[in-house]
Amino acid sequence: MKRSQLFGLCLAVLAGAIVLVLPTPSGMSDPAKSMLAVAAFTITVWLFQVMNNAVASVLMMGLMVLLGAEPQLVLSGFSSPSFWILLCVLYYGCAMDRTGLAHRLSYYVLSLFPGTYMGILSAFFVIGLVLAFGIPSMTVRTAIMVPIAWALVKSLGIPPRSRGSALIVVTSIEMAVLPGCAILYGSLFGPVVASVFQTKQLPLSWIGYAQAMSIPTLVLCGFILFINPLLMRPEKRLKSSPTFAKEKLKALGPIKRQELITMAIVAVSILYWATDRVHHMPSFLIGMFGLAVFALTGIIKDADIGGGVSWTLLIFIGGVFGLANVIQDYQITEWLSATFLPLAQKLAFSPVLLFIAMAFAFLLMRLLDPTGFIAIPVVFLPVSDMMTAAGIPPLVLIAPLMLSIAPFWLSHQNFWVAMGEGMTSNQGFSAGQRASLANVYCLAALLSIVVSVGYWKLIGLL
Repeated sequence: MKRSQLFGLCLAVLAGAIVLVLPTPSGMSDPAKSMLAVAAFTITVWLFQVMNNAVASVLMMGLMVLLGAEPQLVLSGFSSPSFWILLCVLYYGCAMDRTGLAHRLSYYVLSLFPGTYMGILSAFFVIGLVLAFGIPSMTVRTAIMVPIAWALVKSLGIPPRSRGSALIVVTSIEMAVLPGCAILYGSLFGPVVASVFQTKQLPLSWIGYAQAMSIPTLVLCGFILFINPLLMRPEKRLKSSPTFAKEKLKALGPIKRQELITMAIVAVSILYWATDRVHHMPSFLIGMFGLAVFALTGIIKDADIGGGVSWTLLIFIGGVFGLANVIQDYQITEWLSATFLPLAQKLAFSPVLLFIAMAFAFLLMRLLDPTGFIAIPVVFLPVSDMMTAAGIPPLVLIAPLMLSIAPFWLSHQNFWVAMGEGMTSNQGFSAGQRASLANVYCLAALLSIVVSVGYWKLIGLL
């Protein structure tokens, strides 16, 4: 074990021990404090990369069971629909890579935009925004866009883990997730927002949500597209001629049978996901049938079942989903929300300060809630009545949470970034590059909140 790992392990044990020995806070039960101690230990282990992330997740689950959590609850992440859609779409990415479809699509994307870093980043913004209208799952969008981004990196000869590679891959993940927040059901966070509004019997419409969120979301994406290249300045300019992409497409030859099959499965899946409000079937179902077709047609071979996707990622994410369920079941989130309410009351006089405080509280919550689905009601519900009475509309109040929805300082905070790590075999970007671009995202979110206050005042929402 390296010194840094040993140091991280000691800190993790210390963090867990401190939570255990401190007096139980008011409003929290002793069993909940034990689960919080395990979470503190595990998050520190993840932070310092003490061991493989999957092994750390397994250890976390074992510790929770040892301290009294029900095994069914601890292991519930592996039975969640999100886990199974993740598993299936990872094989979609494998199929796109194996057949060469991802490379063909990457060259096609390049042919539509200038062969520059900014041109490529702009292309992924457009792709993410367009896909958001039909695919609410950020997991699915990430599974479609990351293979294209990684194929672009390789086809352009950009070295793995270089600044250029990190810029393209991480920004493609951000653009797979964030543009959908402009639309009520453009992301899986939309139904959560609708749920908390229903809980408070607050009115919510597509048009009203778009009025409050579309411009702020576009501003956020604009800040990211502008600042990311400044921080993660590529080692050298891309040397691609205007005909580069067309020449590469021509060299690939006619589209092959396996590419057509893969394209058809992806297209049918997109149609299925886009019409979920009509058929009301689980999102993961089409992925299960798609995987079977990939296997029957020889696109996914026996060796790919074990090696075609990252099982390290899958075990890690399954544990993360289980952690979110444990945190909710033990009502740790309710205790956290009670601690935030007094601060919100003191900042009610200034919308800018209030929204920034809400964003920071939300980012802190995302350390314990990797999905974001629990953190939204925990931060929003306690302050909604008070702020509505103070003249701040609920749609404006939810905006700081949606703009800061996807931090990724740590892999466990953002499983779409974790997907990107797995789909590029940890070669797309380093941990340091991820953390640096995560700082940019946080800065861009805060700047977007400040700018949006002026926008909301301009259109009469504030």
